[in-house]
Amino acid sequence: MAAPVSVAVTTVCGDDTLHFFGSGELYRDERGTHLTYSYENDGASVTTQLHLGMSRAVIVTPSYRLLLDPDHPTESQFTTGSGTFPLTVETHRIEVALHDNTGTITLHYTLLAQGRTLQTICVALALSTD
Repeated sequence: MAAPVSVAVTTVCGDDTLHFFGSGELYRDERGTHLTYSYENDGASVTTQLHLGMSRAVIVTPSYRLLLDPDHPTESQFTTGSGTFPLTVETHRIEVALHDNTGTITLHYTLLAQGRTLQTICVALALSTD
């Protein structure tokens, strides 16, 4: 059964720090922990799915699907209005500190295109119950 949660998202990309607040649903099954959350960004609603399990994470948005695996670089594609382009994802850290339906999730990774670093990103999600 999914539990409703409030989600505070802090994303650090280089010198930029972004904060978003939204709501979502957290549930667990035999494959791991799953969080679907939405927030407003420049007037548009953004929905993200996060699947956590077996020391790995999968982030799914309308523009991309990233597999974060600290043991191996992974391949992905980013979709824009101009088409898609390949990315490599190097995962530095996945930390999950959840007790019941509250706590934090931290994802730290680097996106590369053709071997060149595009961005190193740290996403921290703070979950709380209403």
